[in-house]
Amino acid sequence: MQMNEIQKPNKALKPDIPDWLIKAPRYCSDPHKAALSVREVIDAHSNEAERVQYLPEPVVRAVADAGLYGMFVPKEFGGAEPSPEQLLDAIAELSYADGSTGWAVMACVFNVSVMYARGSDVMLDAVFNSKAGFIGAGQISTLGRGDRAKGGLQVSGLFHFGSGSRESSWFMGAFVEHADGKPLIGENGAPVVKLAFAPREKINLKGNWDVLGLAATASYDFEFPEQFVSEHFVTTMAKRRGGALYSIGVALGHAAWAVGVARRVLDELRNLAKHKQRFNRQTLIDQPIFQRDFALHRGMLAASEDNLRRTFMRHFDLASKGKDGQDIRVDCRLAACWAVEVAVRIGQFAYLAAGSDALRNMDGKNRLQRCFRDIHAGSQHRHTDHNTIGDCGTVLLGVAKPDLAL
Repeated sequence: MQMNEIQKPNKALKPDIPDWLIKAPRYCSDPHKAALSVREVIDAHSNEAERVQYLPEPVVRAVADAGLYGMFVPKEFGGAEPSPEQLLDAIAELSYADGSTGWAVMACVFNVSVMYARGSDVMLDAVFNSKAGFIGAGQISTLGRGDRAKGGLQVSGLFHFGSGSRESSWFMGAFVEHADGKPLIGENGAPVVKLAFAPREKINLKGNWDVLGLAATASYDFEFPEQFVSEHFVTTMAKRRGGALYSIGVALGHAAWAVGVARRVLDELRNLAKHKQRFNRQTLIDQPIFQRDFALHRGMLAASEDNLRRTFMRHFDLASKGKDGQDIRVDCRLAACWAVEVAVRIGQFAYLAAGSDALRNMDGKNRLQRCFRDIHAGSQHRHTDHNTIGDCGTVLLGVAKPDLAL
């Protein structure tokens, strides 16, 4: 079966995940080196990905064969468990090659982290020791309802942004738990939220991804039609197992993605500047104001990346010592939000500096424009948006809500 057969996910009968993807390697000793090795393939198919609005088979095969879908697979199930810094480098490199590829792979690997760190032993056996495959997609916004039932939950819900759903064997949704028809309220005064997992065949994909940027992520809405989910496939956000790596949140992935796309923007702009010349003006690369602004934005990117490395590695070190807490999580989330903000500013700078060269679609082949669109699409994500920065501010000011989780 060919990957390109999976084109209309809203068909009543969805095709299975290809066998080669189910059996994708889980071990990746050097994720950055592996990501570098697939750059050429990703780059070569990026225009096609933008046109068809999903990752072409050669890209998925290259990523899978390099073991990159296994970046978060734990050692006990054949993974390497790299450091946050190694993950940052790998996701940034994939995103440099193509923003949609970097995003979709990032989303899938962090879902593997959630399944391992929070799932039951029974679920892990199904994910890692069966013929279903281990790649997953999910959404943690509480858009579902789960009613208590004997031995599990009766769930239903429609979720958005299933990035990597074309490649995923497992799907996760967040459900407000109900009993006797009423939502349960926890000790902190907030509704009780449960995560539920279901195999691909029990999920409906909507195929409705029509967006400004990140077009090839195929981040379809996905539905849990009403169904019973065993308690073995229901959990909470509380960590059950795993070392320090599994205390690192997906904000690292979003930040790494932003770094990679921003790097690509600056490289595309530098190449354009060598010959870009408006009527009766100097070539862009010879203009002092451009030179100053280019250097400034490159410095901003380097500083934000250094901040990411320092902050997330400090979180990793603290978690290794059992000292994970709200303060370091605020620092990490702020570092990630700032990396995305810097990428947005770089995208805007490049778009304006490029003039009409950034405006033209060029039959979908304008990489600078695509990066601009991708950056602005990614900046809308709840993990790194302005609301999250505000949440961090409430912690820093001592007025955070008791149930705030970062």
